Amino acid sequence: MKTVEPSRGERRSDAAKAERAGGYFASVTLRLPNLEPEAVLATPPVGMRGFWQSGPHWIAHAGAAAEIDSREGGSGPPRSHVIAWVRKRAERLFAEPWVLDLDGESRRPRLHGGFAFDPRPGAGREPGFWEAFPGARFVLPAYEVEADGRGAWLTVTRRFAADVPGDQAIDRLRRRATRTREQLAELERRGAVPGPVPQATAFEELVDRECWRRGVDRILAGIRAGQVRKAALARPLDITFAEPPDSAGVLCALRTANPLAHLYLMQFARDRFFVGAAPELIGSLRGRRFRTMAVGGSTPRGADPASDTWLGRQLLDSRKNREEHLIVVEDIVERLREIGVDAGEIPDPALLRLPRIQHLRTDLEAETPSGTHVLSLVEALHPTAAVCGHPRPEALRLLRAGEPLGRGWYAGPVGWFDDRGGGEFAPALRCGVARGPLLRLYAGAGIVKGSWAPAEWDETQVKLQTMLAALGVARVP
Repeated sequence: MKTVEPSRGERRSDAAKAERAGGYFASVTLRLPNLEPEAVLATPPVGMRGFWQSGPHWIAHAGAAAEIDSREGGSGPPRSHVIAWVRKRAERLFAEPWVLDLDGESRRPRLHGGFAFDPRPGAGREPGFWEAFPGARFVLPAYEVEADGRGAWLTVTRRFAADVPGDQAIDRLRRRATRTREQLAELERRGAVPGPVPQATAFEELVDRECWRRGVDRILAGIRAGQVRKAALARPLDITFAEPPDSAGVLCALRTANPLAHLYLMQFARDRFFVGAAPELIGSLRGRRFRTMAVGGSTPRGADPASDTWLGRQLLDSRKNREEHLIVVEDIVERLREIGVDAGEIPDPALLRLPRIQHLRTDLEAETPSGTHVLSLVEALHPTAAVCGHPRPEALRLLRAGEPLGRGWYAGPVGWFDDRGGGEFAPALRCGVARGPLLRLYAGAGIVKGSWAPAEWDETQVKLQTMLAALGVARVP
């Protein structure tokens, strides 16, 4: 980021001459009183907004000061290099002149968005369904509220023409930020929350049990032939509501039901949004420290503590589930090693207990070389064996041939990154994509040697309950 920082005596009178005829960005940051994300999400619906939460750290944003869209220029980037292309576009964006409020605080600019699971042309298989979510799309927010254990901040950003003096730009943004802060404080005082999710009126299984069985059998045949060790098969479920649901209402219901998940929302139009609660991270890079997580192998939660403990022990002792989990761990470790990142000693798997399901989980950490960008790590790891399979090319080929509907952003990387290359990304799991009153849910299961189609179907049913329960749907008729 190239920042215009004249002396205080000069203030920013020279910012109008900021290096490029195309203008410059300006940002103002104000500290906020402590507030809950529901107050921010209760603001009137807008066309573009988003959310990210990992642990106590959350970010809510709205509007766009700039965008990166893989459809730029018509054909877009080569599908095999879309993540690297986004990084280059972001570097150019962050290199533009930037004017900060020297009398206030400042926060690092961030881009929020995600990537399709499979960016190849035609992977969506339904013309128009994923039109708001192309191979890659990121937004530099006009408004961003960030909070963690240390406090909360509001940042307002806008691009200004070069003939607008920097003093004027900062003054305008400070007035706008002050009004927004007052609005948020009033919403917090009133205990405002988004509205409820509308009633579900219809359900449609887009993949029936017979189609699922054929898909599992095709993968098992590939395993017997030595083509793959694992492939992660997915199925969608459509829910129609009485009226288009509000993205904030769906997100808050999901957040209440899944407080330990990595929550995400990307909305690019009033009735086009993607929301979910992922149980795992592709990776988090802070400074040089990289953290990732291998998740694979599943069983339901028990009805009482004794049965829950028994199910967890059975999962830890299951040869089939341990094999599935080991494939994911080995794939992550090998792909990190290929780019010069050593994950060190691998711990034994532990249990990841979620409200309705428990998984085998292995946490991995590594020190990365100086200058490493989180997108380089995401590019190396995606798609992981957890969401695709192993070996990756052969598993992806089986999925392309065997899944009747494209995944869109399901199982693709979603998250954020800043101008220094730090950031966080999760695989877009336990999710739904909205188009008007229709919300399409996705769930998948890892198929390995010993998998049985009915049991894998039941596993996807449990995973779908993450979204269904948040939507107020007890079960699918």
